[in-house]
Amino acid sequence: MRAQSYHPNCCRLVAIIHLLSLYSSLLIPSANGVLYNDGQIHSIQTSLNDSITLRSSSTLTLPPGDYTIRSPPENDGGAAIQMYMSSSLNATGGDVIGADASKDHPAAAAGVIVGGASRAVFYDGVTVRGGSHLGAAATTYDNLVDDSSLRSNNEIIDTVMTNSDISYTNDVNEGQGGDALISQYFGSNVTIHGGNFLAGRGSIKDGHSLHASYEGQIHIHGGTYYGSWMARDQGSIVVNGCLSRIGTRLVGRLENGHSLDVQLFEEGGGKVTVNSPERCNQYRKKSASPASPAASIRARMGKNIMHYSLFLGMVVLYCCV
Repeated sequence: MRAQSYHPNCCRLVAIIHLLSLYSSLLIPSANGVLYNDGQIHSIQTSLNDSITLRSSSTLTLPPGDYTIRSPPENDGGAAIQMYMSSSLNATGGDVIGADASKDHPAAAAGVIVGGASRAVFYDGVTVRGGSHLGAAATTYDNLVDDSSLRSNNEIIDTVMTNSDISYTNDVNEGQGGDALISQYFGSNVTIHGGNFLAGRGSIKDGHSLHASYEGQIHIHGGTYYGSWMARDQGSIVVNGCLSRIGTRLVGRLENGHSLDVQLFEEGGGKVTVNSPERCNQYRKKSASPASPAASIRARMGKNIMHYSLFLGMVVLYCCV
């Protein structure tokens, strides 16, 4: 039996290839965006004109700050941030924006998609917006984001909406805007303590500010919402606060005091559930409370006067007879 020869150069080459493969898996800017799949914690605080994908229990934090993460139109409907395989997101700042539709890429993208048993938490300071499908006006966003005079994302959206008269002739996605935030598939969980969530505008139909589907869950304690909520295919949206359902709308105040007035859609076993503390129930019968000392004294005085008057009447009647 001939002994196998040992080639150190070959083994060194294999090691180098392995290290390069490992490095490329940590942060891969490409046509598919930036990929984190190393199971580590990452943070980004600079503007990025590309999508981010999280996998394999990786974590992304978005600290407070004025920066933008925006998926490009060539992403073909891919969200600005996509999460799979038990990854995590902690967002306290930045603007996360799904790509607007264009003639070459007519699908409007979502802002954030939480899937594959992943978890995301949002706080005040972050804004999440779905891409718009406004026909020719969709391209105006590219021009407006470079205008330093427009500091607010809401100002940009208002300006775009004033140019939304023309629609594309092709019928892809029926002119529908992208959803701001999607939680999908079993085990996926979103908790919202704050932030702004804006549905993408559509020439025919707007997107949703929140969308839970396929047993994905969204738990709401705060936040500001521009656009409807959708719970479908066993998806669940649980809202905490002093709220009332009026027809298909949900109105009131959230747990952190933010006002709420949104349109609800429930399909295929999806459910929007309201958790309102007992003190919020404005229609329950108030239980009897103990009378104040002053009220008790007045009540006793009234009874005494009545008894005294009755006694005097009896005396006068007896004397006269």
